[in-house]
Amino acid sequence: MELTYFNIQRFCLRDGPGIRTTLFLKGCPLRCRWCHNPEGQAFRKELMFRQERCVGCGRCIGLCSARSLSDGKALTDRALCTACGKCVELCLADCNEICGATADTDDVFAQLMRDKIYFEDSGGGITVSGGEPLAQAGATLELARLARDENVSFAVETSGHADSSSLLELASLGALFLYDIKGVDDKKHIENTGVSNGTVLSNLDALVTAGADVILRLPLIPGMNDSERDLELLSNLISEYRDGIIRAEIMPYHRIGLGKTSSLGRAADDIAEIPDGKQFADGWREALSGCGVKIIVN
Repeated sequence: MELTYFNIQRFCLRDGPGIRTTLFLKGCPLRCRWCHNPEGQAFRKELMFRQERCVGCGRCIGLCSARSLSDGKALTDRALCTACGKCVELCLADCNEICGATADTDDVFAQLMRDKIYFEDSGGGITVSGGEPLAQAGATLELARLARDENVSFAVETSGHADSSSLLELASLGALFLYDIKGVDDKKHIENTGVSNGTVLSNLDALVTAGADVILRLPLIPGMNDSERDLELLSNLISEYRDGIIRAEIMPYHRIGLGKTSSLGRAADDIAEIPDGKQFADGWREALSGCGVKIIVN
């Protein structure tokens, strides 16, 4: 079985217990305006072009129909770009990167298992993130089976906007769920992500009912899903499931995704003014402190 991914990140300490190796899959049905990993949203390979590094050498001009030169900087016509990778090979200033590679699940699993010694010593394992891992459900399930057969901890970071049968099958394989709640108010959820949260909430209920291991992850974005009412609804939801979840983790918004969004040729004007969320984290945690579960800032 094949999968499409854009990164393998080693020695991760915040993607589940112990030292973990995290695989980032391509493709997501949500379109979160604040996404920290915008290169994971599309299913196709994409060019990330960091124009600020361009020295205007012109090596890519003429060999790529998508490239032109203006004021000493290369320009990329996204409508013509096929993400062929030629510009990556030619560029002397490391301006270009192709995000996305397709590989066999067995081969990718073998790469992940290079870190097995660290998993064993720390109680860590493999985490699959994205993008949305359940958008490539077959591959994610296959990786979970392989991990189970090797007695390696397996975690999935998911939006929960997925087919319930895949989630429940992962639960039966012993997966830990790092389960994002991007908002309880459905109208706001649609505005911020492009989809209703109905499936997200019903799948959370199904996982808790099935006795799955669940850590709630709470991406909080200043001015978008952190109003007093938003936090009240979130507190009520956590309280409802306090006996069925391990803990909740606040994920403060950071601005790293802005540069990547621009490098992908996408507009980021609507989120450019959002402040870093760390300054609000203590207040968010205090607002959620009465939920009856451990609340940490990740």
